[in-house]
Amino acid sequence: MNFKRIELIFFIAFIALDIFLFASYKQKDDAVESTANTSSRNTTTSIMRSIHNDQISYGSLSNQKKEGFYIASPVKSNLKERAGQLQGVLWSYNNHKLTVDFGTSIKIKNTDYPQKTLDEVVKDSTKVIDGDDYQYDKYLSTKKSAVYTQRALGSPVYTANGQIKFTIRNGYITEYTQGHLAKIETLREKKPMISQQRALIWLYQYNKLINNSTVEWVRLGYTQLLTVNDSIVYIPTWVIKVKSDSSGGIQYRRINAFTGAFMEENN
Repeated sequence: MNFKRIELIFFIAFIALDIFLFASYKQKDDAVESTANTSSRNTTTSIMRSIHNDQISYGSLSNQKKEGFYIASPVKSNLKERAGQLQGVLWSYNNHKLTVDFGTSIKIKNTDYPQKTLDEVVKDSTKVIDGDDYQYDKYLSTKKSAVYTQRALGSPVYTANGQIKFTIRNGYITEYTQGHLAKIETLREKKPMISQQRALIWLYQYNKLINNSTVEWVRLGYTQLLTVNDSIVYIPTWVIKVKSDSSGGIQYRRINAFTGAFMEENN
């Protein structure tokens, strides 16, 4: 795989998009800042107050700004070619993901902390491929599934392409589905990212936050952006989990961590 070529194609394809998004971002940011000089209603404090007045609750949010990279990984993983190292299990491969059936289910010692059982499984190379690349993610896990996210440049991958999802039935682990980002490459130079608080503000200003809801978490990770030359490009993204206080329904919202743009839902 010629990642230099991907990098060049990626740069050409995105230079116009970057200019547009950056201009849009600056225009919106400048508008907020300009209005804030004449009216305290549009300052960060007043916007956060407006969010609160709409019965939207949230925890402590950071103003810290960091830098990040675009990254790329081949569409096709090497999980199928390496599945022969697994022992005592049945496996199948579909859509670049590996599904493994343990045959004999694994009992979870403590259902409140499934990772205490699964950490040993994930680290066992005869049960899981490249398990050291993943960490348990309590934010994505439920009573019915335990999710391990792959780490890319220190951040979690928030797509199925870089996750292991264990199925839990009656306190037992029966199977899992695994996606894996192989040969991760950084694209272009580091770019500044917006803060956690600013991500929530953008989401609110896009009218994508429902009233009478709770923002359960706002986390930074990699999500899929597009496919170029048989590789998938991933971008740093603020992923926001919102729960309706009335219906209990859950929404996952995405904000581009580079530009503040709202990103449509994906997997």
